[in-house]
Amino acid sequence: MSRRNVSAVWARIPQLMTKRPLQKQHAGEEFSIDDMRLMIGRIFDNTVDGIVDCNSIDLNQITLGMAKIVQILRKRAGRRMGEDAYRIILRELLLEKDNRTANSELFQFIAENSMDILNEFDAQGLSNLAYAYALIEYVPKFDDGSDLFDHIAMQSIKMRAEFNAQDVSNMVWAFATVKKRHDALFKAMGDQVVAQDHLRDFRPQALSNIVWAYATAGVSHPILFEKVTNHIVELKSLDRFTHPQDVSNTVWAYATAGVNHPQLFEKLANHIAGLDNLREFKPQHVSNTVWAYATAGVNHPNLFEKMANHIVRLDHLRDFKPQHLSNIVWAYATAGANHPKLFELVANHIVRLDHLRDFKPQELSNTVWAYATAGINHPKMFEKVGNHIVQLDHLIKFKPQNLSNTVWAYATAQVSHPELFQEVAKAAILRKEHLNSQAVANLLWSYATMGMVLDKPIFSSFVPIAVQLIDNYNNQGLANIAWAYTVVDVDAPTLFNDRFINKCLEKKDRFSVEDLRQLHQWHLWQTRERSRAGLPEALQDRCYKEFISEEPTPSKFQDDVVDQLSSIGLNPKEEALMDCGYRIDAIVEVNGKTIGVEVDGPSHFIGKSKSPTGSTILKRRQVPAIDKIELVSVPGWEWYTLGKDQTKKQEYLRRLVGLGLGDN
Repeated sequence: MSRRNVSAVWARIPQLMTKRPLQKQHAGEEFSIDDMRLMIGRIFDNTVDGIVDCNSIDLNQITLGMAKIVQILRKRAGRRMGEDAYRIILRELLLEKDNRTANSELFQFIAENSMDILNEFDAQGLSNLAYAYALIEYVPKFDDGSDLFDHIAMQSIKMRAEFNAQDVSNMVWAFATVKKRHDALFKAMGDQVVAQDHLRDFRPQALSNIVWAYATAGVSHPILFEKVTNHIVELKSLDRFTHPQDVSNTVWAYATAGVNHPQLFEKLANHIAGLDNLREFKPQHVSNTVWAYATAGVNHPNLFEKMANHIVRLDHLRDFKPQHLSNIVWAYATAGANHPKLFELVANHIVRLDHLRDFKPQELSNTVWAYATAGINHPKMFEKVGNHIVQLDHLIKFKPQNLSNTVWAYATAQVSHPELFQEVAKAAILRKEHLNSQAVANLLWSYATMGMVLDKPIFSSFVPIAVQLIDNYNNQGLANIAWAYTVVDVDAPTLFNDRFINKCLEKKDRFSVEDLRQLHQWHLWQTRERSRAGLPEALQDRCYKEFISEEPTPSKFQDDVVDQLSSIGLNPKEEALMDCGYRIDAIVEVNGKTIGVEVDGPSHFIGKSKSPTGSTILKRRQVPAIDKIELVSVPGWEWYTLGKDQTKKQEYLRRLVGLGLGDN
């Protein structure tokens, strides 16, 4: 068999593998596995023996054919029941025993022989050679410390003027796929694209692969991205963008590279929104697309609505990997795209899974973060994720940001999971030096918000780190740190001193209303509870005014309690403003003693538990300490058990405030 015929066989096999079984060549004729092994074995031996005599074209065809076969076999690695005889033989010849890794000895041998005639390869041959090795994810290395891709790059740079659209696309795609960054090659290929008078010869797949490669490799080429943008934006229609991957990879690349081109995103979004349906969009395409728009900060309601409606109409989400699910809900939350049915569907799917072992730490963190940010409450999903995390042997794989985002999500969603917070606290203390300012502020805010005032060790251990990061906090971070330590009442003079106060003064014009209210509570803690210096008078006054500015909105529950207090002759004063700035639901005088009655509905407790929130705990501590009055609480779960029985309600309140039956 001639070298040309041998190479043609290897080029033909992948085509036949995707069409019909090879062993049935004619009706009634089948090869046994031994016959097949003998036949393919001879072709293989002939090929290997003749490699040294191949020219660049034949060698290229053999390499690319074998690489495509490996790719096909890999896709069926887990589905080998009843596998055709020829696939079994090819698997034995081209793959290692793990049925995933390409035969390194064979492909190393081919690479070494390719090096001997590399200067004979034309542009297409070089790009196909790189493409073949990228398909099998193998980078042959040589004794001098170089690898095949180094030599392909050097040769390609010399020949860059000969590269056409497909050659450029295959070349940069290959380098990005094997994670081989080569700035000089990427510059040469990018410059070659930019030098074109137009990009009409570039198919959508070539364009998407090119920008995908630059984004994946982390190589910047602004002029290239600008040229591709202008080409797509100027197209009269996007009818040639028939494959969803071309669209999703393009927007993913721009978002990943941080290249902002609103017109490009608008045009591609309009194209997607205008499609009759999204049946051709695989989970990866959907995930990459919405992630890209959210990451780029491009708001396109019609696109998000269409994508969400497509997902909720699916029969199931079994084809969605954890990364897809996580990225999708993260994107909708980040973009502020409201779609409760989508969130409900994804959460229910996660709850029904047998386990969450396939979820990476960031995927778990991003998922709960998304639900908390979107304001979607799904206790069963939060419970499942929390239970999974606490059952792990360790949290080493959780990045510090993952730890912070996870507890932030539970605190924001008001979902109680003490075991989760305990495990995260242990991990966070061990790795506290690796948290940035926002992560530290969010972490401590979360523990304080959940009313975990007994977890003082985490606050004490974080004082030195919080001090180191004092210059890095934004306004919200400063306020959150101050409020968190105020709630748990952990003294931190090395953190809260003149330096902290000066930082507050530097940022005084950028504090939000909520920030100022938190700082007021911190000021009370420092000056009235700790007898230390607080905020300067002007800033203190602003904080106080914002703290008392919120108009009270009594609930029916509160009205009922006040009515019953009146019925027993206590003449309650509603929404009483105390000297420290807190408002008390009702103030009564009992036997010469002033008592504050707090009507604590669900918002005063964590989720559906009976554990008070950090805000509730702080108020219960500061009012008695500063205003010197006793506070009593009427929790909703106790009040509602009394039903409509006026007598029972009045007896309950008498006992609560210490009023005897004969007292008025």
